[in-house]
Amino acid sequence: MRSISADVLAAQGATTRAALLALGHPYRAIRAEVASGALQAIGRSWVIIPDANPAIGAALRSGGVLGGASALRSYGVWVTELPPVQIATRPHSSPRRVPEGERIRGDFTVDEKPWRVSLVDALAQHARRVERDDAIASIDSALHQGLLDEEGLDRLFGLLPLRCRPWRRELDASAESGLESLLRVPCRDRGWRVETQAPAPGGGRGDLLIDGWLWVETDGDEWQDNEKQAAKDRKRGTAITAAGGRWLRFGYADVVHERPRTMSVIELVMAQGRPAPVRLAG
Repeated sequence: MRSISADVLAAQGATTRAALLALGHPYRAIRAEVASGALQAIGRSWVIIPDANPAIGAALRSGGVLGGASALRSYGVWVTELPPVQIATRPHSSPRRVPEGERIRGDFTVDEKPWRVSLVDALAQHARRVERDDAIASIDSALHQGLLDEEGLDRLFGLLPLRCRPWRRELDASAESGLESLLRVPCRDRGWRVETQAPAPGGGRGDLLIDGWLWVETDGDEWQDNEKQAAKDRKRGTAITAAGGRWLRFGYADVVHERPRTMSVIELVMAQGRPAPVRLAG
């Protein structure tokens, strides 16, 4: 039998005493782990490892479970901007204390890890609280990672208001990052034809290809320039220009914090029209 701590770690840092008992751990052994400080007790039901995700402890101490954006982050799903911990509680529950974050009241099902709501419920809770483009980016992320299928989408849009149903036509499971989604949707709103992950002249793929000639690349905040990458960029930029195209590259802050300005740059380039191919010497 694995150790108690190993089984709590397998549950990503928090589980119930009942779950540990079901795995064959004696009650006295669980109590000893709590007494030694290897585990922390939350109420009568929960135990948590000391270095578990602080949001999980905050939700459990508040008498709820992780919900909304906080739950999505625990699934590894894109969230554009993470708010204070979001805690899902039942409509008529009486939490033991004031929550340590934002409360989301409503019915929900829990995940197999019972300290968070199901993925579909987390997406529905999140989508009601953010702008359309941010909601679509999160749903795209879940689709791309294979966490959500068509049946899950049916359940999700059954939970959302009718005004959200047109969003389903905007989804794209091929989007490899939320940044792509955050630019793809407003580009399509402007009537442009947008392809995702399109092969680009000079090798590789572009995150977005607009109207067949403008390649747009988005880079997360972890990306750092280096000479090897710069050389690849120059090669790709030259090849795209020679083919009669244009290439734009935007960073995390450009897309997340300065999206209107970024869209203005794309609009300016699109207004200039497709340039003529360039005949390269040699």
